[in-house]
Amino acid sequence: MLICHAGDSSNRQAWLLKNKSKIRSIGFLWDLREPLPKVRSKNKDAIRAALPKDRERLGKIVVEAYLPEWSWWVRQMGGKERARADLMSYVDEFLRDRKKRIFVAEEGEKIVGLCGAAIYNRRTGTIGYGVAVLPGFRRKGIGSMLLLAAFEWLKKASVRFVTLEEETSGFENKDTPAIFLYKSLGGKIISDQPASR
Repeated sequence: MLICHAGDSSNRQAWLLKNKSKIRSIGFLWDLREPLPKVRSKNKDAIRAALPKDRERLGKIVVEAYLPEWSWWVRQMGGKERARADLMSYVDEFLRDRKKRIFVAEEGEKIVGLCGAAIYNRRTGTIGYGVAVLPGFRRKGIGSMLLLAAFEWLKKASVRFVTLEEETSGFENKDTPAIFLYKSLGGKIISDQPASR
């Protein structure tokens, strides 16, 4: 889960200053040579790479999957529809580029979570926009399965080091569920500082 695109940093800074939020920017790194933990899930969700035909269904859940932890970002963006447009530009890019993938979790005909991954140069990759799961489907191992699917795809492409595309966020003295997830799957914190104001 990311704060925003790099081009939106001035908007983020203004919003943080106005609201005096104590938000932390936290960067993670994974070394895919290290063994990944096994994850057990009691659900029957299917994890797979998203296809262009999934775009409409992704558009229906993309903002809600980041809430409530990212409600401050939705307000900063100017509401759900603007946040959805921003996130869908990311989805469209990842659906078009063969060096990028979005992995989705489905329950029946409904997409309930997503995670993006991208391959860069020199055996490096990234998890774009982190892992997002609809609130009613959390704590079932779906986020872990999505992140592990992204790691497996990156590993098959000879990627060794993976970072978040930008930092995730947490609040002062409180980690979000995403931070717990990243730590539980071997993520090493490489930066943890107050968000710039």
